[in-house]
Amino acid sequence: MKASAATKAKPKKKAAKSALKIPKKATVTGNNFATSKRHYPAPWSLTGEGYLFPLFGKKSYNAEMAFLDEEDRKSYRGGLGSLMLVNYERSNVGPYYELLYIPGNFEHKGKNYKRITRIFVSSQTSVEEGIRNWAIPKERADFTWKKEGSLTKIEVSRNGKTFFKIEIRSLGFGFPVNTSVLPYVLLQKEEDGTKLSTAFIGKGKGKLSRIESVWSDETVFPDFVKGGGFKTGIFADPFDLIFPVAEQVD
Repeated sequence: MKASAATKAKPKKKAAKSALKIPKKATVTGNNFATSKRHYPAPWSLTGEGYLFPLFGKKSYNAEMAFLDEEDRKSYRGGLGSLMLVNYERSNVGPYYELLYIPGNFEHKGKNYKRITRIFVSSQTSVEEGIRNWAIPKERADFTWKKEGSLTKIEVSRNGKTFFKIEIRSLGFGFPVNTSVLPYVLLQKEEDGTKLSTAFIGKGKGKLSRIESVWSDETVFPDFVKGGGFKTGIFADPFDLIFPVAEQVD
């Protein structure tokens, strides 16, 4: 029995080429997430425990290794920055962990601001809402946070590969801590160049802490010590933090 003409027919080459066409990669900005999802606008109220280790930014290292773009490099001034590791036990989007790096000051129209240039969190919702609300360039990662007496061991990984490890020991007696003593005013950038300023407000009970060991894969996260970091910092437990609505800066 002969095959019908329809059976013999082959698809046109043009159609086959169209079927194999690869779609363009979508660009995610602070304002184009799927509108069907629930959103969590600022202000946010957060509580938990966390470590802050200061750094005095080494410009030569951070300009190349702190994930700065060309505009960042031109405005980067060094100075006081920090490494932060936080266990948010409560937040507007539920509990999550956070690792972030601030390499120091960035100048904008004669004023100095802090800027988070690298940040990982354990919650995808925190990623999306952090970008949306404050233009904070969050990325998702997996965390392990283990306490062994006064020692805390933290590891951060992506796709099963660890890129950051730290061991921290808490020291001495507690004392009050407040962001009014060490104010941090952030200036973050949206993808369209819009600049958003945020001054978070926090208080809690702190004690001294010391880094026993720290390592990072510099292709993913800066080396804190090479960037100008100090191994003595503050452990806050508990703390209360308010992240207000960001203000647009011209």
